Amino acid sequence: MKPLQEIWSDLEKYLRVENALEQGFSNGKYTKVLASYAKHVKAIDVSEDFLNMARENLKDYNNVELMLMDAENMKFEDKSFDVLLNTSFHEFDLSGEVYSVDLDLKRRILEEMIRVSNTIIFVEPTENAVTSELFKVFNPNENHSDRIRQSNELIESFMEENGYTLAEKGLTFNEDRFATREELELEMLDWWADIKIPKDETEKQAMIKQIDEILENVDMLQDLRVSEEICYRVFQKRGE
Repeated sequence: MKPLQEIWSDLEKYLRVENALEQGFSNGKYTKVLASYAKHVKAIDVSEDFLNMARENLKDYNNVELMLMDAENMKFEDKSFDVLLNTSFHEFDLSGEVYSVDLDLKRRILEEMIRVSNTIIFVEPTENAVTSELFKVFNPNENHSDRIRQSNELIESFMEENGYTLAEKGLTFNEDRFATREELELEMLDWWADIKIPKDETEKQAMIKQIDEILENVDMLQDLRVSEEICYRVFQKRGE
């Protein structure tokens, strides 16, 4: 299985375009990848915190326009983009204290996606990804594995129903390595800081203990790495 950083070159024929859109830019990690291939990139998110973070991380990229915009109501003309990249579809309906999956919201987002592009790339963690367990540290009521499963099933059925062909599909992985155990633990706390920040040192240490136990169970703590299994899929409108 190739690491994620090597998969992008395999997808170059879809990414090397005039106009590209990214839904959910977060800190700009994948925006950088898209911008290295596409001539012009527009990237949207609903979080002002992410906007400020991404602006800093992308300050050296002059072909990217970051915008605050809702994915289910995009202010773009039909078929405005040669490719659309989405790396966080499974989290677009994250709820509060009670676990639920809003498939109607997801369908509305998918409808917007196919309205603006004939080529859509999804990069999503699999149900087996360790992040599903790590997420429970921040929200014990969340069932990320089930959310991912339902999201992926909806993607497959919706795209087929709307005339899109699965052009490519494969498994890859993303791996982050750390110099020290403390660095790893602090990074894990920061990953979902938008969901929960420990209220005091006692809660912080309790969360770190949970994180350590999860990573130790999958043999990642000793190696100071976090490896996440990811599925990538490319859909294209039939006849295009």
